[in-house]
Amino acid sequence: MRSQTTRTDPEANIDLGPTIGLEAVAGPTLDGEERIERLFEMTSDLLATISLDGHLTLLNPAWEGLLGWTREELSAHPIQELVHPDDVEQFRALMFAGDSPRGRVESFTSRVRHRDGSWRSLLWSARCDGELWYAAAKDVTDRVWLERQALHDPLTRLPNRMLLMDRTRQALARLHRSAGVISLLFIDLDRFKAVNDNFGHEMGDKLLISVSDRLAEMMRDGDTVARLGGDEFVILAEDIDSDAEAVALAERVLDAMEKPFQVGSTEVSLLASVGVSVSHDPEDDPEHMLHEADVAMYRAKGAGGHGLELFDESLRREVSAHLKIEGRLRHALSRNELVLAYQPIMPLAGGHAVGCEALVRWNPHGTDHSDVDQLLPLTFLPRAQESELIVQIGNWVLHTACAQAAAWHRDGIPAPIFVNISARELTELDLAERVRDSLRGSRLPAHALCLEVSEEAVLRDPERARATLTDVKRLGVLIALDNFGAGQSSLSLPRNLPLDMLKLDRSLIQGFEQD
Repeated sequence: MRSQTTRTDPEANIDLGPTIGLEAVAGPTLDGEERIERLFEMTSDLLATISLDGHLTLLNPAWEGLLGWTREELSAHPIQELVHPDDVEQFRALMFAGDSPRGRVESFTSRVRHRDGSWRSLLWSARCDGELWYAAAKDVTDRVWLERQALHDPLTRLPNRMLLMDRTRQALARLHRSAGVISLLFIDLDRFKAVNDNFGHEMGDKLLISVSDRLAEMMRDGDTVARLGGDEFVILAEDIDSDAEAVALAERVLDAMEKPFQVGSTEVSLLASVGVSVSHDPEDDPEHMLHEADVAMYRAKGAGGHGLELFDESLRREVSAHLKIEGRLRHALSRNELVLAYQPIMPLAGGHAVGCEALVRWNPHGTDHSDVDQLLPLTFLPRAQESELIVQIGNWVLHTACAQAAAWHRDGIPAPIFVNISARELTELDLAERVRDSLRGSRLPAHALCLEVSEEAVLRDPERARATLTDVKRLGVLIALDNFGAGQSSLSLPRNLPLDMLKLDRSLIQGFEQD
């Protein structure tokens, strides 16, 4: 029977009516064993005891709600029969080895099959007393899905850069226990941009998926194929014995890329450039390894593509020298170490110069003559091209050359000035604006300035180059195509650009007098 009391407000002395006694709400007092049993029945986490051979011997009702099987069905077979095939080995090693120290809690994640055929990810926490495992598991399927979205490329479903670096870090750590090496293969598809331009981005996406499938098929179990973005892929190869084995794997990649891809009704041929980095040092940095593979890949692409390069000690010394040059070059403008030399352009018939070309030179203060090779344009300009420095240097050259040409004009020497524009400057959207500023600042007539662009620079992005040069041409500036004939372009290239003149590459005219 429920007991009742009468409540009154001590301030107002008002009768608040009957109230139910606390013992009536709580019900009969439960002993400790009953409380544990009720907790076991009511908790939403999965609780179980598991024999050493994997049979579930005691389960709470939450199992039925999460997996759809009755407890009788779950107890009838070893649980490893419901565990995802890729997780069984780990599950057995951790749960059923029988040699886990008593009292130690094992934590791991595995996928378990739902009655409808889907998979649920469970986070386990288990402890063995020598005869039974006492386990608790939590459903983390949604969390695992979100983590997978964050760690995988949305187009190809391959691991992304973050997951690749994590797996590389783990692979390096395993070198503490092995005598082998690991390798990163940085793969860049040659001429992929042409596919996008000719067939559209949808076709390009389908081709990237086909490439990812082919790379995944040729890899060994335990290797990782990742996509960094665009047409860049990376393979993490473990359990290899030497640099030679890593190079052999890269050669297999090149061979695989030679076979045409069938995308819908279209057959597409692709080639690739591969850079290889290798490490046997457990303390190596994954990002450092990736950078080395990237540098080697660009070396392979610079050699004409469809090849491979290994980042070895000679390339490491070369990169170190390049970084040294780049570091010094960053201070060249602020220290007034750059100067322009002016090379006269002479008519074949003889006579006075008809113009001059501005050529940048570097004269660092306090430099000894032992590193004179570093100061040659063929050495430092490629280093500037690889960084943003070429835009700063190019802007300085343009302003300085225009100012000098304007001074010559005022002195009665109206020869035009020729200024080289780098490939990186050619893709800058503000090139026409920078040319306009230089002309206005120096008061040089537009027709007295000729910009030279190389055939190679134009071919990197012909459409962007044509648009940029068209904007510049509207200013009244002359445009010349330099080094024509050095590459493999057709005669249609000059017809598609707003050019005033061609400068033939030396290779076209060498030996003319004998041939």
